[in-house]
Amino acid sequence: MNAVRTVLLSLVLLAAALPGATLPAAADDDRDHERAREAFRSGRAMPLEAILARAQADFPGDILDVEFEDEDGQIVYEIKTITAEGRVLKLKYDAATGDLLRVRGRNGKGEGGHHGKR
Repeated sequence: MNAVRTVLLSLVLLAAALPGATLPAAADDDRDHERAREAFRSGRAMPLEAILARAQADFPGDILDVEFEDEDGQIVYEIKTITAEGRVLKLKYDAATGDLLRVRGRNGKGEGGHHGKR
């Protein structure tokens, strides 16, 4: 199942990278995509693939969602993942440096998160 998700995510990323390609998504998702592409082109953000590789290395599991956000002038990738143990984590990475900024997670007991680098 993990291989299927990896292939699907790869296809989505490939389609998103094609010039003029649009994915069926909400208007906010389209704007996120375009803002991320522009930030990458201008050197203000690392490629999503590099951030996803870091997230997978730091927290092995399945990627559920990815968002590109501007938080008070700092561009971040927010990645939602589920670990092999079933924990849902929300990871925030600095888009420019790839540094892990915050981890929030839950394992069914409402446990909080971690701030800063691991």
